[in-house]
Amino acid sequence: MMTLNRLELDKASILAVIISVLADELKTLRHLSSHQTGSERWSASTLIGDLQEKSLVDHDEIAIGADSLELLSFATSVAMFFNIYESGLEDYLLRFQTLGEWADLVVTARQRGSKNITFATSGSTGAPKQCLQQWDDLVAETAFFAKYFGSDSSLPTQRIIALSPCHHIYGFIFSILLPLQLQLPVMRAPKALAITHQRKLCAGDLMIGFPFIWRQLSRQGTRFPSGITAITSTSPCDPTIISELSSQGVDRMVEVYGSSETAGIGVRSDPGLPFQLLPRWQRGSHANTLAECETGTEYELSDHVKWLGHAQFLPEGRRDEVVQVAGINVFPSRITERLQCLPEIAAAAVRLMSALEGDRLKAFIVPAEDYVDQESLEAFLHAWCMRNLTAVERPKAFTFGPALPHNLMGKQSDWSIKGGVSAEP
Repeated sequence: MMTLNRLELDKASILAVIISVLADELKTLRHLSSHQTGSERWSASTLIGDLQEKSLVDHDEIAIGADSLELLSFATSVAMFFNIYESGLEDYLLRFQTLGEWADLVVTARQRGSKNITFATSGSTGAPKQCLQQWDDLVAETAFFAKYFGSDSSLPTQRIIALSPCHHIYGFIFSILLPLQLQLPVMRAPKALAITHQRKLCAGDLMIGFPFIWRQLSRQGTRFPSGITAITSTSPCDPTIISELSSQGVDRMVEVYGSSETAGIGVRSDPGLPFQLLPRWQRGSHANTLAECETGTEYELSDHVKWLGHAQFLPEGRRDEVVQVAGINVFPSRITERLQCLPEIAAAAVRLMSALEGDRLKAFIVPAEDYVDQESLEAFLHAWCMRNLTAVERPKAFTFGPALPHNLMGKQSDWSIKGGVSAEP
């Protein structure tokens, strides 16, 4: 195992992150789905712009085909992620043509002092928040988890199966830094998904995923060989999913609680137990704050938290209006506002589906008085959502009624997809 102060990103890891960053950026810029970016074919030789004269390139060469504005957006995203500004080399990104050349530049920038990493929050609406993480803190957390996953397992970890993108903080720690710390091979999507679906997992595999992925695998009844450890993060994982995966063969499911602002905060291996604070943290001065042990710097938590002593806690729901769809923050209230601006709609409400209904958003619609054709209204709404909302923002079920559902206390209440109003205090 590499010692703590020697852990450093190699070119292959940097290239993997750059590909992940650019694929995500391309998806946003061109309104594509993940599989439409073609990023699974990108490599060090991939051209970022258009192919040059065909006589000068390999016939098998791949080009992303970024135009000048996309290229500037790509360069900005990579420069911000790796903090290239700290070394003064950010302008050189626009001078190079391939992903491999960009990776080489990042290596040089890190040698000249660009060590820290900036992660963007996964918000789907509005500008993502940029969260700077100190390199030493990321390395220390990685060292903790390297010991954690070897502490009570008779079978050493053999390889990492990464089902999460590596440019978000959770994926970066567990599918970039942890493999480097443990000197293990890592399989990334789509190869990681193929290994999983083709039942080619092996004892000693450490799987990195998030609740949406785990729910899909539990629904598919995927069978796992013995000796599999799984990690979940980005949002709460339904305990029933963990139980189902255990019955399907997963030996151990580890939940990591954290955020882009704080990195990892707590960990647990049993959904019936509280989270244990990581060594970096201690309870803050208020119920919903957290403090760094070394500096005393306090952070506001996004969840309501119930403390069980000074080092154990239970999250009790978001303090803001954010929900997560496939690990991405979504604001139902903002989607509601956009729907209510449509002349065809008198009122609307958007919520996350219940655990029994699914993983996506649903909407309750009160049509405008002169709009009585529900079938055509639903078709119109699906088409409008496809044009104006990202994949995770689109409600997948519409329920119609003369008024928004409320309970006996007058509070807006939940509803079932079939049209009934759910019981809610």
